[in-house]
Amino acid sequence: MRIFCAILIFMVCSIRGESSLICDSEFCVCHHNNKGDREVFGEIVDCSYDPNLLKKNFALPETAYTLNLSRNNLTKVQFSLVLKSDTLSELLLNSNQITDISPDAFRLSNLKRLDLSDNDLQIIHKGTFDRLNKLEYLNLANNKFATFEEITFHHLRDLKEIVLDNNNLGPSLEDNNLFDRNGYGLTQKIQSLSISGINLEIVHENFFVYAFDLKRLIISNNNLSETFEFPFTLEYLDISNNPISEISEEDFINLVALRVLKLNNLMIKEIPGYAFESLHSLTNLELERNKNLVNFSATAFGMEVLEDADDFVLETLSLKGSRLTSLDEQLKVPFGQLIRLDLQGNFWNCDCNLKWIKKLQIHPDDYDHLRCYTPKQLYNSRIFDLDEKFFTCAIKSPSRHIVVTISVITFCLLLTSLAVWVYMFMPRSQTTCDLAHMYSGAGYSMLPVQASTMRDPL
Repeated sequence: MRIFCAILIFMVCSIRGESSLICDSEFCVCHHNNKGDREVFGEIVDCSYDPNLLKKNFALPETAYTLNLSRNNLTKVQFSLVLKSDTLSELLLNSNQITDISPDAFRLSNLKRLDLSDNDLQIIHKGTFDRLNKLEYLNLANNKFATFEEITFHHLRDLKEIVLDNNNLGPSLEDNNLFDRNGYGLTQKIQSLSISGINLEIVHENFFVYAFDLKRLIISNNNLSETFEFPFTLEYLDISNNPISEISEEDFINLVALRVLKLNNLMIKEIPGYAFESLHSLTNLELERNKNLVNFSATAFGMEVLEDADDFVLETLSLKGSRLTSLDEQLKVPFGQLIRLDLQGNFWNCDCNLKWIKKLQIHPDDYDHLRCYTPKQLYNSRIFDLDEKFFTCAIKSPSRHIVVTISVITFCLLLTSLAVWVYMFMPRSQTTCDLAHMYSGAGYSMLPVQASTMRDPL
């Protein structure tokens, strides 16, 4: 009997050892999420820094919600009990060295978020995501994908957000439709797309033709030299860090729902009139680090807001780090409505034309680098530390060519006047005939020269 009990205890311990919970691992930390939101209610399992974790026979808690397997130096993802769950909603495999994922690795029927960023993936095998029917968020940033055809996720019907940043996908997308219906493209349900830093040079006219519900687009850090036709459904747009040299009113005319626009570090020289007039929903505008930007039109937001800004919904505007020297005082009405205005890091000319800026409600955190560049005596002075009396405009002296012209004309007039005076008031010169006639009339006779020089005889 004792032998039987010992054998039974051994078997129970063996079975328990084969399927022990991952929370018993020395590399894992488990804690319960007590937030009121039922969607995120469950066990959070953090198992970083264990490269052999997937090879061990651990099981997840029955209420597991998040599993963090980042920074484990994993090179391959294959099936494991850790990757089998009916409750897991978020899986983090980022910051590893993964080069391959087995098609049957993921058996997570309720997974909604998958992070595979910062790995060495070049291909996603067909069928890899077949059991992830509820996946909504997929991050593949900072891998080594070079062709869009190597990523098959068209069947992910619930996928709403995808991040493809810093993969060399640009060349393969120049002639392909991003939302291709033939198998490898994105679905029409995509609401957020990030393709920053993919070496994209051209966005052809059909690039977003089937993006019927795209609300968020990040296409920064590429080689785009001109704007393109944006999906009219956008609410968030970031085209920063591209060599775009010009923007116009026509670029944003159909983006009636756009709330956030980021135009940082472009090659633009000016913000033309009416450029943002049609953006009636815009609340946040960034125009930072535009090193060539020297002109901001007073009518950039239209003419009406210069007198009545009641319908002006913009809340934050940043122009820091550009090359602006002045702003038109007509902007004081719309700028006075802003909650946050950042004008730091420009080449401000602190004269009478800029004095009106001191009347704006600038946040104290944005004072320090809001400084004068000219005139020389005010260089590097903080604008909000200066008294208004220092904001003066010198009387402009006439230019050199005007002075020279006036001098020449004056000299010519003096010469002409002198000539007229001489002609009118000086006596006329007498001729030889007039002198001879004058002397003959006086009764004198001319003596011979010889007679006048001879002496009388003694």
